[in-house]
Amino acid sequence: MYQSLYRKWRPRTFSDMVGQDSIVKTLKNQVATGHIAHAYLFCGTRGTGKTSAARILAMAINCIQPSDGDPCLVCDSCDTILRDASIDIFEMDAASNSRVEEIRDMLEKVNYPPQQAKYKVYIIDEVHMLSNAAFNALLKTLEEPPSYMVFILATTEPQKLPATILSRCQRFDFGRISEEDIISRIKIALDDNPYEEEALEIIAMAAEGSMRDAWSLMDMCLEPGKELLEENVRTIIGSVSREFLYEFFDAIISKDMNACLKLIDELMLAGKETQVFLNNFSRYIRELISLALAPIEGKADSMRLSMQEQAKKTSVARLILLLEECMKTEASSKWSSSPRGNLEAFALRACLSANTDDDVIALKARIDELEKNISAIKAGNIEYSSFNKIETEKDVAPVPDSDIELEATNSTAYVNEAAEDVIKAEDNIAPQTVKEKDKFEVADVANVEQKLEVVDFAKEEPQKEKSDEKPAANVDENIAEEKADEITPKDAWNSMLKRAQKELASSFGIIQQGKYGGYLDGKFTLHYEKGKEAYLAFMNEDARKNAIEKLLSEQMKKSVTFEAKLISNKPSTKAKVQAQEDISLLSSLVGRENIIVKDE
Repeated sequence: MYQSLYRKWRPRTFSDMVGQDSIVKTLKNQVATGHIAHAYLFCGTRGTGKTSAARILAMAINCIQPSDGDPCLVCDSCDTILRDASIDIFEMDAASNSRVEEIRDMLEKVNYPPQQAKYKVYIIDEVHMLSNAAFNALLKTLEEPPSYMVFILATTEPQKLPATILSRCQRFDFGRISEEDIISRIKIALDDNPYEEEALEIIAMAAEGSMRDAWSLMDMCLEPGKELLEENVRTIIGSVSREFLYEFFDAIISKDMNACLKLIDELMLAGKETQVFLNNFSRYIRELISLALAPIEGKADSMRLSMQEQAKKTSVARLILLLEECMKTEASSKWSSSPRGNLEAFALRACLSANTDDDVIALKARIDELEKNISAIKAGNIEYSSFNKIETEKDVAPVPDSDIELEATNSTAYVNEAAEDVIKAEDNIAPQTVKEKDKFEVADVANVEQKLEVVDFAKEEPQKEKSDEKPAANVDENIAEEKADEITPKDAWNSMLKRAQKELASSFGIIQQGKYGGYLDGKFTLHYEKGKEAYLAFMNEDARKNAIEKLLSEQMKKSVTFEAKLISNKPSTKAKVQAQEDISLLSSLVGRENIIVKDE
């Protein structure tokens, strides 16, 4: 009679167990030294060897002549247990015997000592399925069992067990078995059958760490005397080839929605399950992340090298977002009435959001900044600095540029537009005639930097002794016309920011993290403090620089450049640059010799 592979190749000794080395070592030591606990708890996912280990342990502690902790398999005790004929070894499935009456019936037999073996062993599988009353009935016996009693509890969900049960057991956690261990184990069953290594890899991958599942898949795929082919295994299991996954991922990052829908149509016509495909695709993305973070060194198969090149086409952040979306879609497909619709929606969403990890980073930066500002407002820590007034003084000698010392300002990438306030204040001042000896004093240039460019300092041309003196009214008109045609650097910067918020949404949040650095020699600068090097590199990429330069050039009506720079936490550099820009602007209006800088 044919016997399934998982029963035929079930471990009979601890040495036969795969992938549980630490547990095997501990149990073998206990058997060899005779330090047997009264209760064990074996936890772990399906097919990792919990029940097999329980049976081997029951056989080993009753073996007449154990060998290094392993049962000998030849003595009468081992032979009886192997034939399931021992009256001292009880195995119960708690999933179908969960009632308190069944547990009480079992515990009544505890009082009788073993008839054939050294220990009486109770193996309770899926113990988490017992009712609360059954647990309470088991608790007393589990706490103080007879010296000849050994309980072995097995479960896939230890978190469902009462703490009183957990505290009375020696717990062993069985981990998933690696794909390498599964492959090396199932090769034993191939005998002389030819096979493709890729076919075994697919089986091990589909088993997901379960040795029992791997044997079941081998039973399905293996034909005696015939070669085990990768294509046949994929067809039987329903998995998708890496070439198909490569093509599907390429369509997503290329934003080719039509190609994605065609590939999904091929998938459905081939009879593939959407959940299996999504599982394969999420595994494929995980491989891409691994290749992006730890590139292959040395030789590798052509497919993995192609995947490594594919991983370079997008960022790790984007891959992580795509992986999360894929796993969510896989979970929702289980309960969806239209799994294909779910898959198509996932593909289209992925195409629409492909290569947009930049705006996610920018959005996060904007959210962080907003949260910081809101916290400051709630705490009452934000102060609005008042602008110093422009005063006039007479008969004051000019101060050389080298003597100017400026204080730090807290100006950010946005330059406050206070033009209307200044113009309103100016309208209330009667027109004055500025004499040749009149001097303009700027109080704390760093603090008035955000208002200077909109102030009309003179309503009339300074009086001259020449005979061709023009009326003051005509001078007013000429200055107004010049100012209407000329835009200041700060106005250009603010206009650029307004446009960037819509046209460069992916960069806008990063721009706001910097501070406006001024405009000198045809170049706008944006300053970032130390610790924001990532933002600096982000803004200095050619594509973003060119986009910002284009917007600024359109505002300035001439070709200008842009650069993001890293500055120390000392703000003096920025303040000096800003002051020089303001002084330059005032000089064009009233002359440099008429400006005096005063520190407060």
